[in-house]
Amino acid sequence: MTNKMHKSFLFFVIYALVIAVQLMQVEGGYTPCSVILGSCSTENCNQMCMNYRESSRLIGSNCKFYNLCTCVFDRPPVGRSCTVGNGLCTYQCGESCCNAKCKARYSNTGTGVCVQDYDLYFCKCVYQR
Repeated sequence: MTNKMHKSFLFFVIYALVIAVQLMQVEGGYTPCSVILGSCSTENCNQMCMNYRESSRLIGSNCKFYNLCTCVFDRPPVGRSCTVGNGLCTYQCGESCCNAKCKARYSNTGTGVCVQDYDLYFCKCVYQR
């Protein structure tokens, strides 16, 4: 009886470790690459992402950041940087504020710049993963 319980317990521990590693890849230890591609009001976001992905796997797409198409890939498309919108740039929060917000989010590789694009003046965070 003890031997059966020991094997079951060992199986459960190994199973739990496998699940934990997979969750770390998605949640903590693994950072997907997002890219802002264009306006959702003029293009089909999912189609833009599919056309842009090259050898990357598309994880998802959304239009949550000021109706801009943001694609999420498992890794950066070849020769591309990862980008994410990080709020609007304003008089109170310009270049240095944008850069500080980006560095707070991606401390090792993030650089924030204010860009005028898609009829918005927003903080674009460029990061490596």
